[in-house]
Amino acid sequence: MNPVSPLGAYVGGTPAARVDARVKIVLLLASTVSLFATRASWLCALWALVLAAAIHCSGMSIRTHARALRPIAFILAFTLLANALALDGHGDIALSGPVGIDTAGALRGALAVFRIVVLLGLALAVSSSTTPPELADACVALLRPLGRFGVPVADIGLLLSLALRFIPLVSEELARVRLAQRSRGVDFESGGIVRRVRAWASVLTPLVVSLFRRADRLGESMAARCYAEGASDVAAGDALGARDRVVLAGGLALCVFVPLVAYALG
Repeated sequence: MNPVSPLGAYVGGTPAARVDARVKIVLLLASTVSLFATRASWLCALWALVLAAAIHCSGMSIRTHARALRPIAFILAFTLLANALALDGHGDIALSGPVGIDTAGALRGALAVFRIVVLLGLALAVSSSTTPPELADACVALLRPLGRFGVPVADIGLLLSLALRFIPLVSEELARVRLAQRSRGVDFESGGIVRRVRAWASVLTPLVVSLFRRADRLGESMAARCYAEGASDVAAGDALGARDRVVLAGGLALCVFVPLVAYALG
């Protein structure tokens, strides 16, 4: 059985991978604003199509998206129930005494859950079609104008690239330490909350120690290479190609068009 690839693992050779990382980041931010500005629930079908197209173009599977929703499934269910349940008797559908279901609140909660699902899918599509160095370089290029106001853009880019590099390392180290503790007889599934916290403490403690060791080695490497704060300049990015400009213009037009239609018809 093949191991399941990590969430957001890079998949090369896809249509989305050939798009400039700066375009994908700008469109992700624009789609976030547009999605929350869209009030009409019937336009969710359009955003569902956008999400399906992003998943297809990035080479990401539906299984990967569903796997990413598992850690927040409880929060999504609580959000839906908190908006749907009416405890003061004003619910449209009575359940027991003053407890009922508010259909307007249920629709509002479903829309909130849908937005989270779409945004998570779009973010995973960007991460699975872009390498960490491309993401870091794109963010630095987009933040480059802030350097005129004294913002340390180069240092921010360095921190971002290190963070993106350490995310998979932390995941691998966590899996390794957990497997080692399981081989020693540590049970993470059974027992009460206190017992499970103690079991996970046997994983987190060596994990933190290992991360501190990696940080020390990283600092020594940077010092050996004579790294100085603010010493590096931010190079200007290459001009966008014709395909990237078309994708950027089309995506921004869609992000502006959907909320305008919702406000015009709502």
